Amino acid sequence: MTVGLIANERKCNVCGERMKLVSKKCLSDGYIWMCRSRASDSKHVSSISVRKNSWFECSKLSMIDILLLTYYWYHRCQNKFIIEDMNVSSRTVVDWKSFCREVCMDICVKESCAIGGVDVIVEIDESKFGKRKYNRGRMVNGRWVFGGIERGSNRTFFSVVENRGKDVLLSIIKTFILPGTTIISDCWKSYDCLEDEGYKHLKVNHSLQFIHPETGAHTNTIEGTWSAIKRQLPTNYCQGQFDSYLAEYMWRRKTTTFNNFLTAITAIYPISEEC
Repeated sequence: MTVGLIANERKCNVCGERMKLVSKKCLSDGYIWMCRSRASDSKHVSSISVRKNSWFECSKLSMIDILLLTYYWYHRCQNKFIIEDMNVSSRTVVDWKSFCREVCMDICVKESCAIGGVDVIVEIDESKFGKRKYNRGRMVNGRWVFGGIERGSNRTFFSVVENRGKDVLLSIIKTFILPGTTIISDCWKSYDCLEDEGYKHLKVNHSLQFIHPETGAHTNTIEGTWSAIKRQLPTNYCQGQFDSYLAEYMWRRKTTTFNNFLTAITAIYPISEEC
């Protein structure tokens, strides 16, 4: 309760009075919120699950098991270990890891903000994720991701894109990079308009060198970030889950403790006295 995953108090939705936390051994949670009013004008008995509107709602697992699944996800435990240790199904493990990544996605959206500014450098780049597989002569494409990283602070943004066209990338740049920023990129043609849009623009031609000999421009930071993300991805991940894995990386790179993740959960599943 002190973490905020479940409510410390509840108000009865019938009379509005504070409910009592009652021990119920027949329930998997062991407790339930109850109100027994004997007032002649509103005599009633009402009850509310301790899981109401929480991270634990709509699951048949015990709250301890849900916390343990969450803990194992945070520590990157393998599915096989979790299945054997907790005696749960593979589907249960996959689902709860997915739920944890959904929290990461929601937090990334809530905390997203523009980076850069005058005298600040932001490296931008695009990278394709997903192995190229051939099936009867046809190539299956991966996912293009466009991203940027601010030097010094390491603040980032990432966006999955359908293509690398000028209109698509420029729209994202205007959303996530402040005017006046010094942007460093490769020589992709979609970036040729950046100086016309209020940015300072330095280029590095990767076909010739990784660091521009005159300006010192490079995109080594964002390139290293792509490598880190790809190392984190499971070998056989579902393409439909890619956005959530990307969000997980973004969340993990700036967070260090399990309690931080529990706090993130409370931001997505806020608890109030009202039901």
